[in-house]
Amino acid sequence: MSLFRWESRTRWGGLTVAAMAASLIGAMSGIASAELPGGADEPSVVQASHRGEEHEELILEGASGACPQARKTPEAPQEFLLMKNPLAETEENIQAGETLFKVDARPTPCLVCHGFQGNGMGIIHEQLKPKPRNFTCYYTMSGLPDGQLFWIIKNGSPGTRMPAFGVLSDEQVWQLILYIRQFAK
Repeated sequence: MSLFRWESRTRWGGLTVAAMAASLIGAMSGIASAELPGGADEPSVVQASHRGEEHEELILEGASGACPQARKTPEAPQEFLLMKNPLAETEENIQAGETLFKVDARPTPCLVCHGFQGNGMGIIHEQLKPKPRNFTCYYTMSGLPDGQLFWIIKNGSPGTRMPAFGVLSDEQVWQLILYIRQFAK
């Protein structure tokens, strides 16, 4: 089983930047070697963009902070997918969402798993499988409808450690979504 999923668009001296980065990461983390997917000699080349700008990146499968993360979150029912956040993106609503994220959300504040910076690297991220969602990832967050986030927050995410936050009012969930979306801007 491969430890890494590779994506790169730049080659340097016959090596891809991703391959060099993986070697460095492996050396730093005590991993002696990592095989490429399918036993390939070279990483696959995948075209990717961030807000229209081409880029290269190494993605650690399922790792906290990875962008994008491979996820299998169930899709919300259609009536939720059509929902749009009814709250204005005001400083007051965003601050209320921040307070929920960092302190007041129950059963536990979001930062415990998702981290203070929303990057999926909270204080217990190493114990969780799959790893918490990285809200700083534009690639992932830009494709998630408001209603999908609403449904996940209210109902939890089967197959993950994301609990249901059903005790939060609808307004609180929408405030949380406003705040969470700030991480990927």
